[in-house]
Amino acid sequence: MLIKILFDENIFTMLKSKLLLGTPLLALLVALSACAGVPVRGTVGGQTIETRVDSEAARYYLANYLAGKRNNPALDARIDQVYQTMDGQMPGRTELKELSDEFSVDFAALYMADQIARVPANRRFRSDFDQAYEYTRKALAEGRMQVPQAGNYDVLFVPTYLYKRITFTGADMATPRKALQQVGFICHFVETQDDGTIEANADLVADAIRALAPSGRRLLIVSASKSGPEVALALTRLGPAETHHVAAWINTVGALQGTPLIDDRVLPEVEFIVGKVNPAGVASMTTTRSRQRFESFRVPEHVFVVNYFGIPTVGSISFLASKGFYPLRKYGPNDGLVLLPDMIFPGGVTLAEVGSDHLRLNDHIDVAGVALAVTVINWLESDAHQMVNGVESHDQMSPAPQD
Repeated sequence: MLIKILFDENIFTMLKSKLLLGTPLLALLVALSACAGVPVRGTVGGQTIETRVDSEAARYYLANYLAGKRNNPALDARIDQVYQTMDGQMPGRTELKELSDEFSVDFAALYMADQIARVPANRRFRSDFDQAYEYTRKALAEGRMQVPQAGNYDVLFVPTYLYKRITFTGADMATPRKALQQVGFICHFVETQDDGTIEANADLVADAIRALAPSGRRLLIVSASKSGPEVALALTRLGPAETHHVAAWINTVGALQGTPLIDDRVLPEVEFIVGKVNPAGVASMTTTRSRQRFESFRVPEHVFVVNYFGIPTVGSISFLASKGFYPLRKYGPNDGLVLLPDMIFPGGVTLAEVGSDHLRLNDHIDVAGVALAVTVINWLESDAHQMVNGVESHDQMSPAPQD
C-alpha cells in the first residue's frame, strides 16, 4: 500500500505482547511463513523469484512449465487445458478458487501473475516502470534525482485504515510523500477519518479533489487499501465535469471489494491493539457492502488507472500479513488482506509485484513511489495510456508458453 513494514525490535516486542506471539496459533504462523512449502526458483511475468510454494504442481509450473521445460506430460496437459479454457481472459474469484482446489493456492496465484503479464499494456507498463525504478534507485541515492514535469502536477495522497493509530506500517504514506516532494512534486494529504466509513471518507476525498481544480496543475491521486474504494466512490460522485483536472489514480493494494477477513471476524485483536474502532467503518468493508458498491463505480474514462499490488506465496508472505494470509486461503489467492482479483479496477493497467504482500509491497517504497509517478507521467504525456482501453490491451494476450 505504498507501505513498508518498519520491523524493529520495539515493534516486534509490542506485537509479541499485543498479539500473544507465544500462542500455538501464531507460533505456527511464524513457522509456516518461514519454512512452509517446496523450494523453487523461476520467472513469471518477467520477474525472477526464489521462494517456497505450497505444492509440487506450483513448483513445476514456475520452474518448468513457464520456462518451456515440459517433462511431465500428465501435468503439462492439465495446465494446457487451463490456458485453453481461460482463452486469454483474466481469472476472477471463481476461476482462481477452482484452480486453487484443483492444483493449489500458490499455483493459482502464479497463474494470475502470468496472465497479468500477458496483457500487452501491462507488459509495457512493467517494462517502463522497471527502467524508471532502476534509474530512480541510483539517482535518489546519489542525490541527483530530478523530475522535469513535477511542477505541472499535484499529488493527492489518501491514507488507509487506522493511519493515525497504526503508524509503524506507514499507513499515512509519509515515506513516498517525502520522496516525491524531494524530487519536486507538490503533495497534498486528505485528512480522512481513520476508522470512518468508506462513504463518509469519499465525501472528504471529493472535497479535496474539487479544491485542487483551480491550481491549473494536473492531479495524480494515490490511494492505499481501504482508501481505494473511497477514491473510486469520490470520482464516481464527481463525474467527468468535476474531475477534468484528474489525470491518474494509482490504486495501491486497493480493497475495492472488501475483505472476507471482516466477514469472518478473523482479526478481533485490532481493538486490543489500537482501541475501540467505529463499527460502521468496519461494516463498510464487508464483502457484501463492498461488492455492491463496486458495481456502482463509474470512474471517468479520462482518468488513467494503475492497479499496484503484491502476489505472495507461502514462502514470501511477511509475518504481519501471514495473520490474514492463511485464513483467506480457503477463498483462493490473496495478499494477506484482500483476494487478488478484488484489487483490480477494470480499464486500467496492472502492475503486480510477485513475492510481495499487502503490508510489504516494496522494500524501497520511496523509490517505488517516485518511479510510479514518473512512469505514469511518461505514459500520460506520450498518450500511451489511451491504448489501455483499446482492443490490443484487453482482448489480445500472448499464447501460453510452448516448448
